[in-house]
Amino acid sequence: MEQHNQDYDVVICGGGLAGLTLARHLQQSLPQLSVAVIEKTVRPLPEAGFKVGESSVEGGSNYIGRVLGMHDYLKEHHFLKNGLRFFPGGSHLPLDQRPEMGPPCLPLLPAYQIDRGVFENHLRSLVADTNVDFLEGYSLQDFSLMPDSSHEIKIQRMDTQEQSTVKCRWMVDASGRRFFLQSKFDLKNRWEHKLGASWFRVDGRLDINDFVPKGEWHVQRDPDNIRYFSTNHLMGHGYWVWLIPLGSEHTSVGIVAAEELHPIKERSSYETSYAWLQEHEPIVAKHLEGKQPLDFKCFKNCSYGSEQTFSFDRWACVGEAGVFLDPLYSYGLDFIAMSNCITVELITRDHNNELSKQDVDHFNHFYLSLTNNLMQLFNGSYHVFNKAHVMMAKLYWDTGFYWGFFAPLSFFQLYKKPELLSQLQCMKNTLTLNLRMQQMFKDWAKMETSTKAPDFTKYPHLYSYLSRAHVELSRKKSQKRALRDIEKNCRMLEDAARVWFLRAVESTMPERLEAIKQSGRINPYAISLDPSKWQEDGLFDSEPGKLDLMSRDIQFYCGEIEGSKATKLYHLFRLYLWGWTMKLKETG
Repeated sequence: MEQHNQDYDVVICGGGLAGLTLARHLQQSLPQLSVAVIEKTVRPLPEAGFKVGESSVEGGSNYIGRVLGMHDYLKEHHFLKNGLRFFPGGSHLPLDQRPEMGPPCLPLLPAYQIDRGVFENHLRSLVADTNVDFLEGYSLQDFSLMPDSSHEIKIQRMDTQEQSTVKCRWMVDASGRRFFLQSKFDLKNRWEHKLGASWFRVDGRLDINDFVPKGEWHVQRDPDNIRYFSTNHLMGHGYWVWLIPLGSEHTSVGIVAAEELHPIKERSSYETSYAWLQEHEPIVAKHLEGKQPLDFKCFKNCSYGSEQTFSFDRWACVGEAGVFLDPLYSYGLDFIAMSNCITVELITRDHNNELSKQDVDHFNHFYLSLTNNLMQLFNGSYHVFNKAHVMMAKLYWDTGFYWGFFAPLSFFQLYKKPELLSQLQCMKNTLTLNLRMQQMFKDWAKMETSTKAPDFTKYPHLYSYLSRAHVELSRKKSQKRALRDIEKNCRMLEDAARVWFLRAVESTMPERLEAIKQSGRINPYAISLDPSKWQEDGLFDSEPGKLDLMSRDIQFYCGEIEGSKATKLYHLFRLYLWGWTMKLKETG
C-alpha cells in the first residue's frame, strides 16, 4: 500500500458538502497549493436517501452557483427553488383555510433544492479530476497539531485496515457532526436552544398543491403552479414540518421541534414520526399513506455553537464541524459558504506571508458574534409558529435582516474586512436591534389579541423594501458602496422596528397607542412590550421622525392596501430615493 506521507499545504478532513466545496474553492483560488481530502465513504453515494440539508437560500446558492461556477449544472440537474413558504397555525384545518406566507413568483436571485447524493457524487468527480488528492475510503484515526512545523494526521484505509500518516501546513475540519477538532480541544458549546429533528425521503412527488382540490386557492395564490418548488413549512405550536422536492423525483420530509414541547423520543422511528404527523399535521400524514420511506434519521440537540472556529495555529472548522443554528431558514449552506470563504482568505494570507494572529482573532470574533446573534432568530421562538399574526411580522423582519444586512456580507466579500465590520456602529446597532425585535416577537406571541394575519401574505412584495433589498444583492458593487448600502438598510430596519412595535402595541394594548404616536419619538433600541420599562430604557429618547414610508411598505406587505401599479412603482421609487438622500458618514 502506498504510504500517504506527503507534506500537503492543506488537508481537509471530511469529503461532504463543506469539504468538497472548500477543495474546489482552494483549487480555483490557489491552484499552486497541494490539497488532500480525507473521506470515509466511497462512491457511488445513494440518491435521495443520503444526507439532509437539501434547501438553500441566496447566500449559499450564490457561493456554489456563482463563486464556484456551478449554476448551469445546478439548473440542469436540480430544482430552482421558489423561495421559503410558510403555513403557520391551524394545523387541523384544511390547508386552504390556513394562513399562507410565500413568494408570488420565482425570485430574481436563484436558490436551489439540492439532492445531496446527486450533488456530492458530482462534486467528488470534479474534485478528483483536479490536482486535489481525494483519499476516498479512509478514516481519520488521530492527529497532532504542530504550530511550528507540519501537522500530522493518522489515517486508516477502510478495506485493508492499513494505517498511514499525512502531513500538512493547514488542517481543516469538515467532518460535520464528528467534530474532530471541537472534541479534542473541548470547543463545542450547547446553546439553550434545544432542538430535535427527524426526517426521511419518499419516492415520487409529494406536491402540496395536491393537498387542496383544484380551485380559487390555486388560481389566485399560485397561478404558475410552482408552489411545489418552494421549501414548504407547515407550522404549529413548537414545531414545523418541511416538504422539499428533489430533482431525482423524490421528496424530503422533516419534522423539527423544540425538545421541551415535542421530545425527539416521540419521533425516533418512521412509525412514531408518522403517528406524530397524524396527530399534529394530519394533512401530511394522509398524503404519506401507503408510501415507504427510503431512509430515516433523527438528531437530538442538533443546534450548537463553538468557542473557536479559526486558529493562528493553522486550523479551521467549516460548516457543521463548527456551528449549526437551526434549519428553519435554510442557512446551513450560507455558513458553509462563509466559513469556507474565511478559511480560503486565511490560507491565502498565510501563503503570501501576510497572516497575523490579530487577523485570525478578528475573523474568529466576527464569525462567532454573527452566528451567536443569528441564533436568536430561533432561540425561544418556536412557540411563535402557531401565531400567524406574529409570524407574519417576524418573517418580514427576519427576511429584511437577511437580505439587507447578513447576505451582503458574503455577496460582496465584506467578510474579508472583519476588523472594519467590528468597528462599524451600524453593524453593532443592527445586531443589538435584532435582539430587541426577537424578544418583542416572543412576548407578542404570549399576549392576548384579536389580531389575525391575512389569508395570503406575499413576500417579497414586488414593490417593497424586501424586494428592493433582494434586488440589490444582484448588483455589482465595490466593497465601499456595499458598506454604504448596508448602512442605509440598517437605517431602514430601524424604521421597520418602529412600525412593527406600533403594530404590536395596537394588537396587545391599544389603549396606549395614541399616546405613543403623539410623542412622535420612538427609540428602536428600547422597544419592548413591557410598559414598565419604557421610561427606564429610554423608549422616547429619540429624534422625532416620520414613519409614513415604512408604514405604507408594511401595509402593502400585510395586504391592507393594494393600490395601482403606478402607486406601487412610486412607492418603490421613494424607497430608493430615501436611500440616496440619506446623510451618511464615510465608512472607508
